Amino acid sequence: MPHTHALNDLKVIEVAAYIPGPVCTQILADMGAAVIKIERPGGDPMRHMPPRPDHGGDNPIFTAINRGKHSITLDLKQPESVDAFRTLAQDADILVDGYRPGVLTRLGIDPAELRALNPRLIYCALSGYGANSPMRNVAGHDLTYLALSGFLALTHVEGTPAMPGTQIADMASGLMAATAILGALRERDQTGRGTFLDMALSDAALWLMTPWLAVQRGGLASGKEPEKLLSGMLACYNRYATADGRYLAVGALEPHFWANFCNALERPDLIAGQYDLTAQPALRDAVAALIVTQPLAHWQAVFANVDACVTPILTLEEAANLPLHHARELFTDDLGVRLPFGGTREE
Repeated sequence: MPHTHALNDLKVIEVAAYIPGPVCTQILADMGAAVIKIERPGGDPMRHMPPRPDHGGDNPIFTAINRGKHSITLDLKQPESVDAFRTLAQDADILVDGYRPGVLTRLGIDPAELRALNPRLIYCALSGYGANSPMRNVAGHDLTYLALSGFLALTHVEGTPAMPGTQIADMASGLMAATAILGALRERDQTGRGTFLDMALSDAALWLMTPWLAVQRGGLASGKEPEKLLSGMLACYNRYATADGRYLAVGALEPHFWANFCNALERPDLIAGQYDLTAQPALRDAVAALIVTQPLAHWQAVFANVDACVTPILTLEEAANLPLHHARELFTDDLGVRLPFGGTREE
């Protein structure tokens, strides 16, 4: 069931696969839009990628980001399927195109023609590098978009770029595209006309780097390596191993949080060096030497009532069962996680 009915009078056509485009339309579906998912013969390749159930059903990622959509198969290399696509688009409000730029045009489906047939259509093209990019025809995946944005260079372990554990640019681009579509809908309310949106996964990855790109572009990065501040340089913003091989996340960036943290460890002598960059190696070592002496459960008890931004680093199973997430009603019965859209409203 949709979490809100804000878009329940809208029809969305999705011709996309894998994660970014389907995430975009899933957000719209969760807001009440009717989404028609057009799949190629054989289906969205995401259906068949591992991990899959033993009985050979769909990949659960596919299920989670395509819940509630109406799926049809069209072979867009066939003229009759192209005609059917045009018919669907004639009264659609939104079309999300997840192919590389120019692919649908080569198949006989031109964005300008569709918008001429349906002037109210909001055509959102979501590709790797964008329609007007010199890399428009270059293949990419989440890792490569993050690599070009500076994200991977800043997310490192002892200088080595770390591999992200989930699809960051893929998910962010779906959210970015949905946000742009909502803006285009508001503009259409005012003008009566749709628009063409040229969105890119590389754009989303770069946008995620806004804080540190601002530092770099402001001339404050040269020689000072400020990017390391949140990647393990600071003792007050770090992760520490416990005696049982688990990890504690410490996000005590503000002075009062750091003071509370150090006092809970009975090490008030560590407070003064919080932002002294030369003191960080010694501070990290001192905290690490304390945390590793006790198991995770001990530290959870110590910090249970301490205002210091300290949490355990949960496993995926623990995160899936955390009461916090269930209290927020974010999980859906069909494996998804919905955006909250403000949670429960008072009538």
